[in-house]
Amino acid sequence: MKKFDILTTATTREGHNNQMHFLGRCFTWASLILICLVPIAYCIAAGVMPDWKTLGACMSFVAGYWVIGLIEAFSYAPLLGTGGQYLSFITGNVANLKLPASLNAQTVAKVEQGSEEQEIISTISIAVSSIVTTIIIAIGLIPLAIFQTEIVEVLKPISPYVVPAIFGGLTMALLAKYFKAVAIPFVLCIIICVVGNLLGFGSSLSQSTMIIVGMVLSGISTVIMYKLGKI
Repeated sequence: MKKFDILTTATTREGHNNQMHFLGRCFTWASLILICLVPIAYCIAAGVMPDWKTLGACMSFVAGYWVIGLIEAFSYAPLLGTGGQYLSFITGNVANLKLPASLNAQTVAKVEQGSEEQEIISTISIAVSSIVTTIIIAIGLIPLAIFQTEIVEVLKPISPYVVPAIFGGLTMALLAKYFKAVAIPFVLCIIICVVGNLLGFGSSLSQSTMIIVGMVLSGISTVIMYKLGKI
């Protein structure tokens, strides 16, 4: 089968997945090219070149985000579905918008994990979330452009609580939907954070570190519970 014939063979689950992978890869590469063109355009317009020495010194920090992105791609895939995952990572805000929207839609629709219904519901919910987010941002930019200083000053006291609130809500959604699989790694991560802070190395337990720790604990506990017939 030729590559472009995929566009007309989405009547089966395999055909749908092939179509999503084809379109997802096309739009992902297009997005990456556009993202890379932004700093290039700025450099050309300003007539400057990057400080390659400083940029090289930052690569170890940037590599940490690459690791987090790779981990998220593998860990979110079963929850987002094929089309939903491509759409989420192209539009961004996966953990705080797209994943909660997908999980909530799946819960309301009561779809089975891994089913065709889950794939469709997840993709639709993420698409709607992307459209709504774009509209809200466009509307929000108007008062932000006019009252930028005032708005920043008002929101500054609550900014430290935004990320904990997002992940707290996401955690509760996962606990409610996958309690048996999530409860053990959730409790173990809390114990690790508490013990780490008591022993004085809590600052090293960053978000990226705990994501990796949580994934390892989740994988181990899920395999053990599956072997024991608990899930």
